[in-house]
Amino acid sequence: MIKRTHYVPGDWNAICDVCGFKFKASQLMKRWDGLMVCREDFETRHPQDFMRPIKENIAVPWTRPRPEGDTITDEVVTAADLFPPTFNSETL
Repeated sequence: MIKRTHYVPGDWNAICDVCGFKFKASQLMKRWDGLMVCREDFETRHPQDFMRPIKENIAVPWTRPRPEGDTITDEVVTAADLFPPTFNSETL
């Protein structure tokens, strides 16, 4: 068995970003999230990450213009307009 500290021309010692063990740089692989990991810690990206949602058509199929005699107005309505007094205080 060869020790991990042996000399290999053009290779160097590196640390796995997940487990923290020492490996030769040629034994590490770049994972989908950018981490350099050993073979035991390597995982592929989940296929669900590549799914695209179906776009919904949220527009209404047809519309009508607002009629002229609409009930919505710009006038200010007060409580006296809604509930007029039913008796006169002078008649008491």
